[in-house]
Amino acid sequence: MHFSVGDQVVHPHHGPGRISGIEHQELLDGIKRYYVIEIPRSGLTLHVPEGKASDGSMRPAMSQSRFLRVLSILPGRTHRLPENYKERQERIGAQLKTRRVTQLVRVVRDLTWRQQRARLTKTDADYLRQGRELLAAEMALVSGQTIADVSKLIDAALAAGVVV
Repeated sequence: MHFSVGDQVVHPHHGPGRISGIEHQELLDGIKRYYVIEIPRSGLTLHVPEGKASDGSMRPAMSQSRFLRVLSILPGRTHRLPENYKERQERIGAQLKTRRVTQLVRVVRDLTWRQQRARLTKTDADYLRQGRELLAAEMALVSGQTIADVSKLIDAALAAGVVV
């Protein structure tokens, strides 16, 4: 997949950002093209080789229509998580590693539901925090809102679905 300056993307390890430039660098094996990506959540600037960006690990950020769909998924019906903490954490860890927004929103929704009914393990709580941070950062990027404002939207959507 090829990206252009201004495209909003999600890096597999650093989360959502915007392509601010494309650079060409001459190396021993020829000229290489790099995407320059600004990651606002962490203040990082990444230089990602075009080949690494095109291998499917980096993806376009969600669209505006997906933003609204995410908000509608949050209060929706939860998927039952395994009671066995090892199975649960394996499943949730795998969902988070995909960096796909549908997986992130399910992790946030399902762990929030579980938190209301049972104590979360430290790993579960870390996964919930990580999922919320990634989801809020991507939603803030595509909507132009602050992470704090998007976090309030996420809280409101979750509150509509989680009944104590």
